[in-house]
Amino acid sequence: MDIADVMDEIAARLETIEPLRVIAHWPGSISPPTAIVALPDTTFDETYGRGMDRLQLPVVLAVGKVVDRSARDAIAAYVNGSGPKSVKQVVESGTYTAFDVVRVMSAEFDTYIFGAVEHLVAIFQLDIAGDGA
Repeated sequence: MDIADVMDEIAARLETIEPLRVIAHWPGSISPPTAIVALPDTTFDETYGRGMDRLQLPVVLAVGKVVDRSARDAIAAYVNGSGPKSVKQVVESGTYTAFDVVRVMSAEFDTYIFGAVEHLVAIFQLDIAGDGA
């Protein structure tokens, strides 16, 4: 698998969620709602002879200021297991060429500071496997 291609394909799939902005690299500032496809942790040689590699790809999704009550409702739509804004449903229903299989394993809530503003975020962990050759 080519890591950059994997990140680009996940970003392109996330762009189908309206009105989500998607960035396939770490930005200096954002305009929520924004999803950031971050660099993955990589495990090589999951099967003999470079048969399969596996990535743990984080996606950080920021919805707005932590102190805004509306941020809770906004982030819930992205973390739900189904629905038009569900990251899990949208990512797992995609068709990809850079890898073979993707599963959204978890979502964890946190806060991140972008441009001196503290944002409510959900950090999704995607498990991705594909050809190791």
